[in-house]
Amino acid sequence: MHLSDEFRLASIISAMDSATAKGNLCSDTGKHCNPCLDAAKACNLNDTCKKQRTALMATCSPATPIQQAQEPCNRKRCHRGLRQFFDRVQTEFSYPLLFCSCRDKACAERRRQTIMPACSFEEKTKPNCLELRRTCRSDPLCR
Repeated sequence: MHLSDEFRLASIISAMDSATAKGNLCSDTGKHCNPCLDAAKACNLNDTCKKQRTALMATCSPATPIQQAQEPCNRKRCHRGLRQFFDRVQTEFSYPLLFCSCRDKACAERRRQTIMPACSFEEKTKPNCLELRRTCRSDPLCR
């Protein structure tokens, strides 16, 4: 990390801490802060976090619409990528990405796409209503 990156990272982390303490208000302007955006910026300034986040996105999202039609995603590979991200990235960068608070839908959707890609939880094929009914009836908790 270069010295200028350290100063930028320090200001981002400082803003993240003050936003948490003051209910997401920026200390210098009185405007609302975006802790998720700050966490993403901090991650991008750290070489390991940036590299692992890029690898995670490449693993969990098809590169082209043609690839998406052929294979929407490989959940096992995406889960492995998520585990590697959290194993290899320092908690000071991964936790703010995972636990940042959002006040609007756009922020929440960006956070979800960043740290919980759709590939990690969506099924390749959607079950029909009869399959769902059968599954629910066989599960004591669902009944």
